[in-house]
Amino acid sequence: MMGTIRTSLRTFRKEERGSASVEFVLLAIPLFIPLFIFLNSFASSIEAQEVLRTLARESARGFVTSSNDEIAFAVAGEIVAQGSKILKFGDNSGRSRIRMEVDCLSRPCISPNNSVRISLTFSRDGERAITVRALEYVSPWA
Repeated sequence: MMGTIRTSLRTFRKEERGSASVEFVLLAIPLFIPLFIFLNSFASSIEAQEVLRTLARESARGFVTSSNDEIAFAVAGEIVAQGSKILKFGDNSGRSRIRMEVDCLSRPCISPNNSVRISLTFSRDGERAITVRALEYVSPWA
């Protein structure tokens, strides 16, 4: 009887099928978890940047297609306000967390062949601010 137990223990120790899988799971999973967290954070940051870039382009188009500066600033501001509300870039009270800056090559901004650059900056508490820019040109026949 004792000989049979020793033989089966030796056989059990020599059988190592599946041990590589167990070692992989025990060692690799803790290493992959931070990688997955980083990739998720990176993907959400890139998505927010692309959405903001589209919002900046739309507000720049609205700006340069306006008839005068007063209307242009109002239109661009409204596009950013509505876009931030729809895309949920606001705080708990509904106010936009996007800051808009408009730079024109010359004044008035709505003048033939002028260029208008709109910069949007979005920041959340504790996160790095995202800044995007869009450049549009006023029609030469404006």
